Amino acid sequence: MNERTVSHAYGADDPGLPSPPAVTDIRHTLREQSRNASANAEPRLGPTVPAAVRRWKLWLLTVCGIYPTIVLLGLATNPVLEDLYLPVRLAVLVPAAAAAMVWQINPRLQRHFGAWLTR
Repeated sequence: MNERTVSHAYGADDPGLPSPPAVTDIRHTLREQSRNASANAEPRLGPTVPAAVRRWKLWLLTVCGIYPTIVLLGLATNPVLEDLYLPVRLAVLVPAAAAAMVWQINPRLQRHFGAWLTR
């Protein structure tokens, strides 16, 4: 859009109408409104930060959860998968064990041992 179209749209040719607003004036006004709003806002409390989990304890808890899971899944699926090569058997066992760990075992272990993990 050219300047003549903008000024005609705002009625700059008519002395009774206001002139078109300058873009810098609008930016300045918005900036001031933003500063005033943030200055008058009440301070918000952020989300609580959980205590740091000791990584070695989380590792130990994961090992204690995954070993029996893999052993039980291996025993349960051995009659069906015994004729397959080891990499194929593991391709079945690992996703099943990971799903069990993520959605069932780890949440229960962390709920039960949560206080110990952060000590």
